[in-house]
Amino acid sequence: MKRVLVVRTGRPHAAVEARLGEFGGWFDRLLAPRVEVEQADARAPLPPPARFDGIVLTGSPDSVTAWTPWMESVALWSLAAARTRPVLGVCFGHQLLGRALGARVERNPRGPEAGTTLVHLTSAGRADPLFAGLPADLPVQQAHGDHLAALPPGAVLLAWNGRTPVQAFAAGDAIRAVQFHPEFDAARCRAITERDRPLLDAARPDGCSRALGSLRETPGAERLLANWLAGYLGA
Repeated sequence: MKRVLVVRTGRPHAAVEARLGEFGGWFDRLLAPRVEVEQADARAPLPPPARFDGIVLTGSPDSVTAWTPWMESVALWSLAAARTRPVLGVCFGHQLLGRALGARVERNPRGPEAGTTLVHLTSAGRADPLFAGLPADLPVQQAHGDHLAALPPGAVLLAWNGRTPVQAFAAGDAIRAVQFHPEFDAARCRAITERDRPLLDAARPDGCSRALGSLRETPGAERLLANWLAGYLGA
């Protein structure tokens, strides 16, 4: 059986974790039926990439705009891993890979993006195994305030929307990254959105209510993780 390392780059708020578990487990529920999953803390020494067939970098409450030594270490480790195996970055992981490849991460001037939204696949996205069988206008779960200001040099845009122009990108054969959360179902997105109420309401008075009102299940987006396993690991 193929082996995947999930690198936990952060943890949910304690109340969310007590009810729904930690971020690594949110990926595990979708990956574990098809592969053997091991988890590692991004702030601890990471195992050799050669032990795994693929790497996933999770989301985090931390911000890539507040760069730290552990972020630098994980970024360099991830780029080294991607020389020989596929690496998938999600939300914070997407931004970490983007910065490691030369892009600028910033607070999104359009404000935070939360709840269920649509992303639009480019022609490259429609052709990429990551989005195989998924609609060109794909409902996804969102929870982020930062974004990539532009693509990393040499990267290919896979998905976008009007709030966040870089929703997914490809860099070479190995690196894929998505700003949205394929590991979220509606319940998990609701919990994160409710926790972020002060941030969302500061951006606009009804920000949290609008995000909560948008929520619906996104089975297509959840399929993205199975697509990654099939298309890049052969699992």
